[in-house]
Amino acid sequence: MRISCTGPTGVTEQFIKDSDSVLIGRQLPPGPDQIGLADGEISGRHARLTRKGNEIWIEDLGSTNGTWVNQRKIKPKTKIQLTPESVVRVGKTTLKVDIGLAPPPAAEKKPDTQIKEKPVEIIEAGQSMSDLFLAGASLDDIRLRLSAVCELGASLGEIDNVESLASVLLEHLHRAFPGRPGGAWHSGLLLGADLILKAFRPEDQAPTCSLTLARHVQSQKKGCLWQVDASGGVDKSASLIQTGVQSAMYVPLIWKDEVLGVLYLDAVSGKAVFDLEDLRLMQSIAAQAAMFIKNLSLQQTMQREALVKSRLLAQFPRPIAERLARHPGRMELVSERVEAVTVLFSDIRGFTKLSAGMEPELVVQTLNDMFHDLTPIILKYNGTVDKYMGDAVLAVFGSPDPDPQQWENAVQAALEMQAVINNLVSGRWKGRPAFRIGIGIHTGPVIHGFIGAPERMEYTVIGSTINTTSRYCAAAAAGEILISPAAYSRLHQFVEVEHPPRDIETKHEGTLKAYLVRRWTGGKRS
Repeated sequence: MRISCTGPTGVTEQFIKDSDSVLIGRQLPPGPDQIGLADGEISGRHARLTRKGNEIWIEDLGSTNGTWVNQRKIKPKTKIQLTPESVVRVGKTTLKVDIGLAPPPAAEKKPDTQIKEKPVEIIEAGQSMSDLFLAGASLDDIRLRLSAVCELGASLGEIDNVESLASVLLEHLHRAFPGRPGGAWHSGLLLGADLILKAFRPEDQAPTCSLTLARHVQSQKKGCLWQVDASGGVDKSASLIQTGVQSAMYVPLIWKDEVLGVLYLDAVSGKAVFDLEDLRLMQSIAAQAAMFIKNLSLQQTMQREALVKSRLLAQFPRPIAERLARHPGRMELVSERVEAVTVLFSDIRGFTKLSAGMEPELVVQTLNDMFHDLTPIILKYNGTVDKYMGDAVLAVFGSPDPDPQQWENAVQAALEMQAVINNLVSGRWKGRPAFRIGIGIHTGPVIHGFIGAPERMEYTVIGSTINTTSRYCAAAAAGEILISPAAYSRLHQFVEVEHPPRDIETKHEGTLKAYLVRRWTGGKRS
């Protein structure tokens, strides 16, 4: 079945699926029996299209926002038969299913691999431009090929998105093959391993592409020339014959042995046929287009990595941020229990009362000043900013990467944070209400990982260690740093603390012992 999807941005994509059952959902990975759509209002498993003979049915799978057919919401777990005029809406995406392309019943269907959609001529993809230009060509042929490729290169140079690139490519393809008597051209560009139809011409008619030929050139990495069997011994169920195609050229778009997609040109009706010289010209155009498509893909990857990296650098130390940024689609951190992690919790003492007497703009400016100066200190000592919570910051040392100096780093970061707050109070904050922070530090097991929806994954740590750390923070007065016995046991040779430890009464954890950090005495773990 052929499914046309118009998303929230107005961009239309064509999907051709051979499966009799196609799942539709949000951000599903590519597959022969499912379609993933970038629409935030679509559920993960939203609806299913089913083909039964010449009928197409749709079923809502219990989605959050429902499935609509011709502006009427269908009941969950209920199948509705679609007509050629049916308009389906899921989230903000509109679907049209081309029912006319449904195959006959299975008993009458002949496997697509048995039809005579086989190339009569082939050209190896990946040849050099000079080979493609000169092979078996007259001077006029060479001039035509060179002109087509140069014009295409000039037009593609400034394009920054795949949709525009596909449109310009097909325009130049038709220009390179001016209409011949009795012939009309249909063309298209299929991209990716799943051969998604990104563009086709003419747009006011159904595409004529043969997935059999497209997969053939994709797997063989060879351009092919197909012609209708002049002897008449053609299986009439063949997709190309059904659409009136008399001759066709299919060529792979290859960059350094990687197949990026397939470009096709069909001669529909009449007696116009393509020859081997046409195939060489089209392969030249495909080779030029592949270079630009790969370049565009690399640019988009670099931009995406730069954006992800800039966000990660605000949360992680640089080495970790750079490692994670190399794989923005899948954060390289297994969700797991970590036994030794040191957590730092900091917030402003009496913030609610202090901020009540301040203008909102000044409150926000003061908080931004504080986090602007405190965050680099956490990162400097290999800490990770888990989250900001109003006037508080939660930082983790020893996660996501292990750190044998996590205890020393956490306390040194806390001491430097208190020093920075003192400088702010006597400097930029002079004349404002005095914001002072209390800091609590505790060591214990946590579960760490990236948590959230696919559209927004955030690193975090969870577990009782976080709650216990917040108790130490709440008990710390302005300018104080309180550490737990678990943390102190790792640090006793490096810090001077107040003895005996304080008792902190808590509702759920009972009485906690807390050491007040006086100063850093120096030294380094051997």
